[in-house]
Amino acid sequence: MDESIRKQLARFRNHDDGDTATKYRISKPHKTQQRKSVVPTKKVKKQYELNSDLKDLQPSLDKNLVVVFIGFNPGIQSSIQQHHYAHHSNLFWKLFNQSKILPCVLERLMLPFDDYSQWIRSDGSSAVKASDDFELVKCKIGFTDLVLRCTKEALELSFDEKMANVPRLILEFSLTNVENIVVVGKGIWEIVVKYLSKSMGIKFKLTKSNFDWGLQSQNANDSTHKDPSYTQLLRTLLKLVGHKFQIFVFPNTSGLVTTMKFDEKLQLWLQLGEKIKLSIN
Repeated sequence: MDESIRKQLARFRNHDDGDTATKYRISKPHKTQQRKSVVPTKKVKKQYELNSDLKDLQPSLDKNLVVVFIGFNPGIQSSIQQHHYAHHSNLFWKLFNQSKILPCVLERLMLPFDDYSQWIRSDGSSAVKASDDFELVKCKIGFTDLVLRCTKEALELSFDEKMANVPRLILEFSLTNVENIVVVGKGIWEIVVKYLSKSMGIKFKLTKSNFDWGLQSQNANDSTHKDPSYTQLLRTLLKLVGHKFQIFVFPNTSGLVTTMKFDEKLQLWLQLGEKIKLSIN
């Protein structure tokens, strides 16, 4: 991560009221622990011990990012391997490669493909692996998570912990001057929306009538979304971030999430690639 960004994020955490980094690191209680007079099983105890031993996965960020991908929080394999979307069943890298995101970014930056021949296939797609994630920052492709703490499942994160991390996430958007924000999971975006609506003092919820997958606004500065409240919310986010950006919301790429077929997900990613090649400045 860029050293100046690292220092500013550290300063933000150190001055947070109540020490967020410590205050919100308690996992959501397991159902068996919520019942009175029930002793947690050995399996539950073992899982908590495992989670406490796993390392956080740090973001991979730099100034002037073309695109940043946001996950919910690192899973066990991502923590063990210290790479994003590292589980073999996760479809992230398959979608990333087949949608030609890397070539699109290189084209956007006018960088020679030959300098990245280790990643570019003859058909124009890429051959990037999870172990390459921190190298991709050289191409202005970044990675972060709503919550940096590792758990087996996102359900283990408390609502307070998720909400407490939104300001950090917004600060990362601002410090990196990112052009394209990709939220990999609707649940992440719902948390951001709840944070924004609460800060605005309005009641707003994503529904089938006001939410569509993919690009949420062609230009967050003058959005003409069909829901005025959603337009207001996007403008508030723009104001907090402090620069123009495009924000996309994609289905979770976990192999356990099967609400959308792979080809349908790929179409969203292909649209992202096309948008990346176009400068919004």
